[in-house]
Amino acid sequence: MKKISMLFLSLMIIFLAVGCGETRENEVKEQTLVCTTTENDEDTNSLQVISMTFKNDKLKRMTMEVNTTINDSTVKDNWGLFKKSMNEQNKEFNKDGVSLKVSVDDENYEYDTILDIDVENATEEALKEQGFEGLKDDESTLEENKELAEKDGASCEIK
Repeated sequence: MKKISMLFLSLMIIFLAVGCGETRENEVKEQTLVCTTTENDEDTNSLQVISMTFKNDKLKRMTMEVNTTINDSTVKDNWGLFKKSMNEQNKEFNKDGVSLKVSVDDENYEYDTILDIDVENATEEALKEQGFEGLKDDESTLEENKELAEKDGASCEIK
């Protein structure tokens, strides 16, 4: 009887160990790549943050924030024209998994945009309207995106 109990216990341990191993192989690995770029000149200060979430190394969501602050007095004097031009380029949008929001602070001369793309649920039409046609088919990995962004001068971290 004692041998049967030990055999049963041994089989249960093996079963649990093997079962846990299979679960780990099927786990979804999610990582977020966050890349930041700053550009400062005499006219503007600009901060761009791109956050890309990958599941099993496939892009699932991308958010891009661009925050621009005007420094130049001439541009500040023409703030209305600047805003009009920027609003024409950045029309607010919310359709089929893609959204673009604009925030303006007239007092501090700040113009901010947030583009959010739910890659899994976005339609090709909505992606095309925002200049991201083919994003759903992009097979580039998190590491490839990181290397490319850093080559272009961004500082990146994986979270």
